[in-house]
Amino acid sequence: MRYEITKRFKFEAGHRVWKQNLTSGKGAKLMGKEIPPNPCLNIHGHSYKVEVTVGSDTLNEQEMVIDFYHIKAALKDLIDNQIDHSFIIDKNDPLFPTFKEHFGFLKLFVVDFCPTAEAIARFIYKFLEKKLEEAGLLEDIKVVSVTVWETETGKAVYKEIDK
Repeated sequence: MRYEITKRFKFEAGHRVWKQNLTSGKGAKLMGKEIPPNPCLNIHGHSYKVEVTVGSDTLNEQEMVIDFYHIKAALKDLIDNQIDHSFIIDKNDPLFPTFKEHFGFLKLFVVDFCPTAEAIARFIYKFLEKKLEEAGLLEDIKVVSVTVWETETGKAVYKEIDK
C-alpha cells in the first residue's frame, strides 16, 4: 500500500488461555528442565491496546485514505460496547458451560477461538475487513494489519500476505 493510516483503541477485558501448555508445542524446546506453571490458564485480565492499520494506493477526494473517524465508527460498537469490560471466552473452553450457567450475570464476549492476543488480532482484522466489504470500500481500502498489545512488553500482529 502506498498510503497507510493507523488508529489506536483501548479496552479492558478478562480472558483465559485454556489451551496454554508451556511444556509442549513450538516453544517448549526453549525451556530448561524446570516445568513452569501455566499462568494464562487462570482467569486474568489486561488493559489491551489495539492498533488498526488500513491502506490504499490512492487517496480519496479529501486527500486521505479514509478519515480516522470512519475507522473509529466501524469498530466502536465492537470495542466499546461488546468487548470492553467483558470476559472473552471461547465457547470450546471446558469452563464455558460453567460460566454460562453460574456467571450469566457477567458480560461475556463469546468467541469460537482460544482468546490469545494473536487470535484477537485476527478476529478484529476480519471484523473490519467485513465492515469495509459491506460498505463497498474493500476495492480501494485494505486492512493492512491489526496489532494487539496485551501488556506493555507483549504484542501480537495479524496481517494477511499477498492480498
